[in-house]
Amino acid sequence: MKHFILVAGYPKPPRSLPFRTYCENRVLQHVAANKTKEDLVFQILDVGSGENIVRTFTYPGGNRTETRSALRIHVRVTRAHYKDDVFKDGQEGVMSALDVYAAVQGIGIRAPGTLRELSFFSHGHAGGPVLVDSIDDGLHPGPGAPPGPERRLRGGDLRDPDDMDPRPKDFRAANMESAKHAAFRAAYHPDAINWSWGCASDDDVNEILYKLEHHPDYRSSGLPDDKILVFRTLSRANVADLEMMLNHKFADHRKVELTFNMLKLYIRRHLLGSYAHALAVASDRTTYSALIGTYAERDLAGPRPLMHVNPRFAAHFTFYRNYLGFTFDPERRWYGAFKPTFT
Repeated sequence: MKHFILVAGYPKPPRSLPFRTYCENRVLQHVAANKTKEDLVFQILDVGSGENIVRTFTYPGGNRTETRSALRIHVRVTRAHYKDDVFKDGQEGVMSALDVYAAVQGIGIRAPGTLRELSFFSHGHAGGPVLVDSIDDGLHPGPGAPPGPERRLRGGDLRDPDDMDPRPKDFRAANMESAKHAAFRAAYHPDAINWSWGCASDDDVNEILYKLEHHPDYRSSGLPDDKILVFRTLSRANVADLEMMLNHKFADHRKVELTFNMLKLYIRRHLLGSYAHALAVASDRTTYSALIGTYAERDLAGPRPLMHVNPRFAAHFTFYRNYLGFTFDPERRWYGAFKPTFT
């Protein structure tokens, strides 16, 4: 039996996309490809509706049958959960990243080695999928206190109880104890994959890559690491991000001089801090995700539309492939393959 977990983020206006429909389309895609007629179990975790839907396909006598169940143990997300477009603190009962991890861990305990795919259909950024667009600010209402009095969590590694979205720190010992981490990893089949279908936008990474790719000394392949590049059009924000990621101070943002290897290190450190990398390492399986500095969008054609990365980032794809060794998803949607061994 093969298990699949498909997560539908809340389609928050005004950028609403039919994430639940994408999950259902993914189910149909896998069922259509099931030529060997193996039994399939799909869990759809719909954050917006608060439902956990289980669709089970079996093939007695070679004929396909389906059973379906739906359980709502979480509250439905509405615009009342937001204030000024920000998910409010102190709200209980909303489905969160922890519920996704619990679903994976459950498979690791009940049916280890059978999970074939964990997919997040949602908006996203380099820090991870967006389930409700909550904030990891380390603040939450004090015990027994009405909203207002707040205290800060101890330790930056701890999850914020008000935060529902996945974070790279989720797999650290402070948030996932060793037994749960072992169950999480045990769920996966050797051929399993993870997939984060949303964006990985980062303005500074996108702009710096664009300016690198249009630099007169840049080559799409074969540029030596010790090649010195001078940039005169980087913004103050670009330079600040370079300085933070490289732990290096530039004397003048109007004339930034650095080696090509430093630029590659800058991108690598962004990748190592991403949710896609953290999930790949935690599961020990490849995670397909938009590469940092690119964004995803909906399919506009096809019988079972899903999402893809905008192909206009072709120069970024070439950089990632030729200089960082990235490959791409087998469905030709331009999602990068984050390997657990990436350093």
